Amino acid sequence: MNGLMRSRQFLFSVVMGAQPDKQKKLSGMGSALESATLLRDKGIRRVLLVTTAGTLRRNTLDDLQKMLDEAGITPVVFSDVAPDPTTVHATHCAQTYQEGSCEAILAIGGGSVIDCAKIAGALAVNPGKTVADISGTMRVGRKIPYFIAVPTTAGTGSEATAGAVIADISDGIHFKHPINDLHLVPDVAILDPYLLLTLPPKITAHTGMDALSHAVEAYTNRFCQKKTSAVATRSVQTIFQNLTRSFDDGQNLELRLALLEASYDAGWAINRNFIGYVHAISHAIGGLYGLPHGYINAVIMPYVFRKYGKSAEKRLAELAFCASVAKHGASDAYNADAFIVAIEMLNVHFGIPNKLDALREEDFAKIAKRAVSEGNPTYPVPQIWNEHDFIDLLGHIRCGA
Repeated sequence: MNGLMRSRQFLFSVVMGAQPDKQKKLSGMGSALESATLLRDKGIRRVLLVTTAGTLRRNTLDDLQKMLDEAGITPVVFSDVAPDPTTVHATHCAQTYQEGSCEAILAIGGGSVIDCAKIAGALAVNPGKTVADISGTMRVGRKIPYFIAVPTTAGTGSEATAGAVIADISDGIHFKHPINDLHLVPDVAILDPYLLLTLPPKITAHTGMDALSHAVEAYTNRFCQKKTSAVATRSVQTIFQNLTRSFDDGQNLELRLALLEASYDAGWAINRNFIGYVHAISHAIGGLYGLPHGYINAVIMPYVFRKYGKSAEKRLAELAFCASVAKHGASDAYNADAFIVAIEMLNVHFGIPNKLDALREEDFAKIAKRAVSEGNPTYPVPQIWNEHDFIDLLGHIRCGA
């Protein structure tokens, strides 16, 4: 069975790693305003602007809305996006697109906003289908409308990926749908550090650790190709150099832009070599308890990477050099542990605990089943686990040992 999984994973990694870079990327102070020009040049007259009520309330988008008006483009605004959006939000967003006779989507916000907009776009081009119908891998089947993604956090990498996650709380299910399809990759990603200046330190930390988990999982997964490895290691190095500084000084535009680039790189990397069990567990826990995704990732990363043992040792040891915590001449085991300790020290700096008190033992079997369902056979993780492996790990995460 494991052999069949590995063959499938190898094939997918080769196919994904060979994907051409078709996406346009813009970056720099004020670059978000370029979206008006891009839409005008495409002949777009009506665009669905997906954002949050808070972003509108802070008047962050006033200059952009003025430029859209000058370009003759009408923004149809959808701002009903919760921090952990549900299938209801995505469905309403798709309805707004259709009822507003929109021709494109402009998403300005964190991963929740961009993911919600992606799924809304997928529903808009698949009339009659539900989120459950497109949940999984390569089930969207159609190119979504012209899509510009402008992240306001440096973490999820959704602006670069073919993935989106949405919560389903209908009938008390409390489940997160992972949706992966190349049709979901935004046409344009715009990295504007100005939009991150109001980001609270806690969100800076959580999203930054999310980006770190992306880069590390892509790099430690099997079958990671040379270019993907290079991009992932660049992301890890940039995050270790800049995340604590940006947490301490959120007004530094240079640091904010560096982390946006690192988040984009990490997203690019998982688009080609996938995420792993950190995310499979995190999605299951987040769906049940509604905890912030990046926060969960930060807590559980050390546990997952330690449990991988020798299967991830060499790759983690290599990342220790990116984090500037490796000891030259030391064993892979020593440097791998040094890298995991470095992750734990980031958590200490950010005030993130080393356990999840919310975890309930009676939920372990459900979480394990969902993690296995998401992770196997798709994710080319260093070591394939079964439900018992996950349950054992969850016991350690719950008690912090």
